[in-house]
Amino acid sequence: MDDDTTEQSRARLLAQQTALARFGELALHSDDLEEILHDACRLVAEGLGTDLAKVLERQDGNILVVRAGVGWKPGVVGEVTLKGNEGSSEGHALATGDAVVCNDVGCEDRFAIPAFVLEHDVRSLVNVVVQGVDGRPPYGVLEVDSREQRQFSEDDVSFLRTYANMLSAAVERLRADEEVRNRATDNERLLRELQHRVKNNLQVIVGLVQLQLRRASQSETREALRAVSQRVDALRLLHDKLYVSGEVDRVDLGAYLAEVAGTLLRFHEEDRTRVRLVLEIKDVTVSPEQAAPLGLMVNEFITNSLKYAFDGNPADGGIQGTIGLRLEPGRGGAARITLWDDGKGLPLERSGGTGMRMIDGLARQLATRTEWSTGIGRGARLSVLVRPAKREPS
Repeated sequence: MDDDTTEQSRARLLAQQTALARFGELALHSDDLEEILHDACRLVAEGLGTDLAKVLERQDGNILVVRAGVGWKPGVVGEVTLKGNEGSSEGHALATGDAVVCNDVGCEDRFAIPAFVLEHDVRSLVNVVVQGVDGRPPYGVLEVDSREQRQFSEDDVSFLRTYANMLSAAVERLRADEEVRNRATDNERLLRELQHRVKNNLQVIVGLVQLQLRRASQSETREALRAVSQRVDALRLLHDKLYVSGEVDRVDLGAYLAEVAGTLLRFHEEDRTRVRLVLEIKDVTVSPEQAAPLGLMVNEFITNSLKYAFDGNPADGGIQGTIGLRLEPGRGGAARITLWDDGKGLPLERSGGTGMRMIDGLARQLATRTEWSTGIGRGARLSVLVRPAKREPS
């Protein structure tokens, strides 16, 4: 081998190694399949010293479409299709898995050469299969074409195979990413549909309880049905916010608790008790699993205050008392809820009531504790620390 030939071989090898390195970097970082396929054609053509290359994507019915390419006239890329049968070099490569080399297209008698290839004055071509991964069918064929007649060597074929394997890995990565995104989208859609159905079911339950409440004649029965209705309505409000906002994994806690409290007071407007609501709300976001028990705790505290904290039948019809709700962020993602009233206070013997027992049970569900401050004439105060939600390991 003379010096010129050796130098040409070294230059060709360097060009191929450079093409592999540049494409490898692109394949690892790009999430754009069109960009990867186009640059794959451009770089492989540079590596083999031609100005024509293409990727043919295999589709249903064993059809090959020119998905990407460089050097081709308009109307080829994205439009030309071929039959992937063994009568063509591309189909033979797909069927056998072998590389196909045509060093002289004009003398080729094994395969039919596509018309658009001949129209571009192609004299030689070589193609290899872009294999599938993990038993999947091949993605398609990578082909390099040359307008100059040349002898593609074993080294050229080896380079092209390596390049096709890198392209296969890049395509598979993007396919896997797309499947994950599609699955996530489907799961989110199903979750939103579930939230919508739950909200509708809760509305039905509230309606049924209200119907029974109107029919009930005994005061104890009416009180029990009213308590059930209010608790279910607190959950309905939560699911309504999740559905309307489109956020299925987080809740604006302040807006939710304020709506729970406001709904309760409006519900009691026609009763003998007239109460003012004071809200001191800061931005706090929690998971739906935390918001549900917190909404029920607010519901129970306000219900107990309305029932026990204030005297009824005011002579002038004015405000009898105040109920307050404060929500403030704490350290490390925690938050604190404080509920209070300025009524006559909850006697200690009431600490065993259903509402207060339910509040303590809900606190245990949240892995936290309640702090009560109550006594005759001093109003009632409840403080709850909301701990950061635990993240599931990924």
